[in-house]
Order: sequence, then structure tokens, then C-alpha cells
Amino acid sequence: MTATSFTDPAILKAIIERLRDRGMRMTKNRERVFQALADMDRPISADEVRQKAGLATTDLVTVYRNLEALEVVGVLQRILLENGTQLFELTAPDEHFHHLVCRVCHHTERLDLCLGKQLSEVAQKKGFEEVTHIIEVHGVCEACRN
Repeated sequence: MTATSFTDPAILKAIIERLRDRGMRMTKNRERVFQALADMDRPISADEVRQKAGLATTDLVTVYRNLEALEVVGVLQRILLENGTQLFELTAPDEHFHHLVCRVCHHTERLDLCLGKQLSEVAQKKGFEEVTHIIEVHGVCEACRN
């Protein structure tokens, strides 16, 4: 996690305003999903979010909808694993990161670099607009090698 404090009332207010601007609101379930993510010091799966949020009897589709709402307002990032599953982590509004991901234990480390601007320029030259990107680097961490 970054040094962002998700307990800061200003951060929560900004998220609520962003939701409202997109015709959404901070529902009880969405707040529980947000809090479950805020309490974690690592990216977690949707099922882990469901368990941590106390939504074990709620279907996973509801959890994914709430995760998607947080992603749409720019405070959640997906981390794609090689097997197609996803992890989720909160970010400060509009932060963007890439990660090193252990293919054994799924431990993640944020990378302090992004090639997004360069990729967007290349894509625009080729006629693409509204460009986004997802770059994750996979390997085996030191703990799993030992």
C-alpha cells in the first residue's frame, strides 16, 4: 500500500463525490468493500474482499460490481495474475502502478515506473484513442525460491 491514509475523511469525501458525479452512491456494501481493501496492506482477491467485508453470504457478482465502481472512480487498481485471476488494491485517486508479482505465492511489489505516456504516444500514432494499459511483471520471489 502507499502512504495514503484511506481513513482520511478528505479521501473518503473525494471518493463519494466521484461516485456521485457518475450517478452512483456509497452503498453499505460498497463501503464495506472499500473498508476491507483499506484495512489490507497487500492486494487481495475478490473472494478475500468478500470475506474481509463480512459479505460471505453475498454473491461474488455483487462484490465485483462494487470493485468495478471503485475502479471507475479511479481509486482501485486490478492486478492480473498469469492464471487469469485478479487481485485488487486501493490507490489514492488516479494513482497508477505496475507490479512485480510472484507466480508462486502472488506476493506483489509496486514498481516506481510507468511507460504509459510512451505507449499512448505510440498508440495514437497508430490511430488508437482512449488508450489504457496493464503491465505486470511475473517472476518467483526470493522467499519462494528458498
